Amino acid sequence: MPCGSDHPCPVSTALIDAARTLESRLEQALAPLQLSLAKFGVLRVLVREQRPMPLSAIAQRQKCVRSNMTQLTDRLEADGLVRRVDDPQDRRAVLAECTAAGRVAVARAEDVLRAEEERFLRGLGDQERSLMMQLVQRFVTCEAHQEA
Repeated sequence: MPCGSDHPCPVSTALIDAARTLESRLEQALAPLQLSLAKFGVLRVLVREQRPMPLSAIAQRQKCVRSNMTQLTDRLEADGLVRRVDDPQDRRAVLAECTAAGRVAVARAEDVLRAEEERFLRGLGDQERSLMMQLVQRFVTCEAHQEA
């Protein structure tokens, strides 16, 4: 039975629908920058850490498998946003490092994503936004405690 005014959706379904809608809008907003949310996520981790990192550590932070991280890194490297460097601690290992162009891309993407978020939330007042953030944070925190 589809959700509608006569048949309310469970909260989980509504959250999934909202997440998919937001994800689609953010992907569209990043497209002109030749970025995806996945590419942005990798770059953001590298920029925040301010150091080269093993692909496995980035994959863990992004909650994805190593093979996906390798492919993402390949694409980011081809775009000139990331470079692979030797690990000084382990001659067999390779690290990913954000380039200057990658740092610029992150800054631009953050501006684009902030603007899209503002459009997404424009119908909400300050108190509603604050309440939404509190509820989302509580949900995420609750999930993290259940996984532990």
